[in-house]
Amino acid sequence: MHDLRLVKVQTPALRLRLFGVTRWFGAHNFVALIDSAGAVKLEMHGIARGRDGAPLAVYGGVIPFRREYIWGEVFAGRSGFYDPSFPQGDLFVGSPSAIETRLAAARAVRSAVNARQIRYPWPALLGANSNAYYATLIAGMGLPDVAVARQLWAPSSGRKLLPKQVLADIARP
Repeated sequence: MHDLRLVKVQTPALRLRLFGVTRWFGAHNFVALIDSAGAVKLEMHGIARGRDGAPLAVYGGVIPFRREYIWGEVFAGRSGFYDPSFPQGDLFVGSPSAIETRLAAARAVRSAVNARQIRYPWPALLGANSNAYYATLIAGMGLPDVAVARQLWAPSSGRKLLPKQVLADIARP
């Protein structure tokens, strides 16, 4: 049986190229499930959505701030957020059954966060942003955060969107 990996990935939020050198600033943290061949099987993100997960309307290229909610979302396979060159590290390595236990907890976290209809902050550097969702997700999965090589600053990465007891109850096998 081949082990699967739950991986912390940091997508650089800002990319700036100066004098032929690319600099990365800030991060959007998320969890990817990667198989033994290195293929991304799914990604778990906290993203900005409208009420009840509705896609955001965009007016003239400007998102209507103060109308967004943090929303847990899962993408099957590799999305545009993942790149193997981005900072990343293993959160958990295990058998398919051990991984499924953590994915069940992730579904419970996603359901609980989405049910709360938590406003996405403006500016996004504060409060209940995608990195707070990531912190909540891994806590509910019973996983500690890991430092990764070339780690980027990730605002609100220590904030939790659910009470400690709720997270403890979800993380309990």
